[in-house]
Amino acid sequence: MNLEQFSPMAPGHLVDTIENAKAFVPAPLPPEIDFASIFKEYGAAMAAIGMLNAKMVQLSNPGLIIRPLQRREALLSSAMEGTFTTSDELALLEAGAEGAGKADTREVLNYVKALTHSVGLMKQLPICHRLIREAHEKLLTGLSNQRGGHKRPGEYKKEQNWIGGPTPAKARFVPPPPSETMKAMDELEAFINRETPADIPPLIEAALVHYQFETIHPFSDGNGRVGRILIPLILLARGLISEPVFYPSATLESRKDTYIDRMFDVSAKGDWTSWIRFFLKACEDTCTSSVEVVDRMLNLQADYRERAMKEFKSNNVIILIDHLFSSPAVSTPIVQNLLGVTHRAARMTIANLEKIGILEKMDGFSMPEFFVAKGVLRAGS
Repeated sequence: MNLEQFSPMAPGHLVDTIENAKAFVPAPLPPEIDFASIFKEYGAAMAAIGMLNAKMVQLSNPGLIIRPLQRREALLSSAMEGTFTTSDELALLEAGAEGAGKADTREVLNYVKALTHSVGLMKQLPICHRLIREAHEKLLTGLSNQRGGHKRPGEYKKEQNWIGGPTPAKARFVPPPPSETMKAMDELEAFINRETPADIPPLIEAALVHYQFETIHPFSDGNGRVGRILIPLILLARGLISEPVFYPSATLESRKDTYIDRMFDVSAKGDWTSWIRFFLKACEDTCTSSVEVVDRMLNLQADYRERAMKEFKSNNVIILIDHLFSSPAVSTPIVQNLLGVTHRAARMTIANLEKIGILEKMDGFSMPEFFVAKGVLRAGS
């Protein structure tokens, strides 16, 4: 790590670590924030949040859009860490098509599980050590050693990690050593659960918490993904959003280098303003793109329903169409269970949607066969 890049304004201190290198330990939150310098970006981001919330109020079934947005978040947040799969493969694996389960796809599905588990756990717990550790456990459990399965799922690091280099001395950044990690995470937990959470606007708080978590880098692997999960959790906890629909990885992935640089500049120079401005702009763009996804999904649902009602009298095709927006891959047994009908009736319902181009049979699967609503997957991307 180039120590000359760290100025006296750095919000933390350097400590000794392995191989005669130095590691950076961030000071506890919150820092002093120049709210006047971020006023424009904050206003635009809050207006965009308002638009997204208004759009969600219009939905009779928020599940129509929550799952597609979570699936997109899993794909893009994982892509930022070099893990790539397709929405088709992810949907098939979610539906139980084991033949679709290549290593990358299983890793992305774990992200979906970690995300949904964390949202569900918030009904019982505040954002705390347990919630963060359980998210990490869901993220890495069942993966091969090459995929991080051996990196202590659900446990904080026991060895020094570093970012961007072959050794700590040559790394771009070295987070706190294990001896400092627990204290830093205790301080972060205390900040999130402070007695006066209204003292900092939720979007600003999310920016601070995300930076702090990524800087502590408490796990041996999976820190980026867990850190991005924390962003919507903060907004949910503070009531800024009412449904888990705010997922910024699509925006951050398109600006990955700037994203990393802005966080590094906080550590090295104390440049909170540039980081928060960047984060707020990413929030604004996230809301705009999410609203576009909602509109595409609603328009597609209306189109599918209209096409189905022109062709068929059975209400089962409408029930299946609505199901496809949260689970775009199905098999005959899945449809049979969904509709409570015979195997033959379930297969006929699938055939009806094949006939009007909503479902497409996937090659390579038999007993059961799998079918995918590719239009739904494209609309949600």
